Amino acid sequence: MKFRNIFRIVLLIAIIVPVFVSCANDDNKNTVDDIEETLQEGSWKVAYFYYSGEDKTQNYAGYNFVFSEDIVVTVTKGTDTYSGSWFISKSTSDADLFSNIFKLSLESPEVLIQLNGDWKVMENTGKFLMLKDDSKGDSAINHLTFEKIE
Repeated sequence: MKFRNIFRIVLLIAIIVPVFVSCANDDNKNTVDDIEETLQEGSWKVAYFYYSGEDKTQNYAGYNFVFSEDIVVTVTKGTDTYSGSWFISKSTSDADLFSNIFKLSLESPEVLIQLNGDWKVMENTGKFLMLKDDSKGDSAINHLTFEKIE
């Protein structure tokens, strides 16, 4: 009799747990469409930029980024305006087969050019987009985080 009750409890748990796990809210929206949609909502700023072994976040104070549907990024600081291009795609590299890549290309000034590259999307929370560039190996991993301006 005890074995039958234990079996029922285990069976009940085996049925209920997957239901709750599958219904969990996933705040990490990392599909290409999710990332594009997130970026096209509002203005963004550089919350963190680690490049060539140095924290360069302060260099981007006052810069606002707007990512348009037509893959144009417009960057403003005060009365200065710069533009470039951006897009998100699935990685074709065997090493990053399941990653999404954020491509950013700006032509000037030099401070913005440093942001150019193929960034691996690490996390998209809707408020933060965390990116990493490890194309030069472990010794030169760069990090870039955009934060949505509220």
